[in-house]
Amino acid sequence: MRCPNGTATPREIRMEEALERQTERGKLTPDQQLKVLDERLGKDLGAVKERIRLMKQAVADNQKTRTKKEKNVKNSKTKRRESSYEY
Repeated sequence: MRCPNGTATPREIRMEEALERQTERGKLTPDQQLKVLDERLGKDLGAVKERIRLMKQAVADNQKTRTKKEKNVKNSKTKRRESSYEY
């Protein structure tokens, strides 16, 4: 609730700030989030579960992009036309 004079309560201010931080963090890739953790806590120190989650997410993202590229090359029509079959 707002105070009668129109100012926000400390709880509302904290909630707004938390939403801002959450949107900023959502813009970062998992690798960038790991770098932020390294800067804040030290290289590979603390936030073990968070680091594992981010590493798994980064690997999954890399595999998605890799399979898409390979899939396009394997299924391309030009590759099928280049067979050694002669008419």
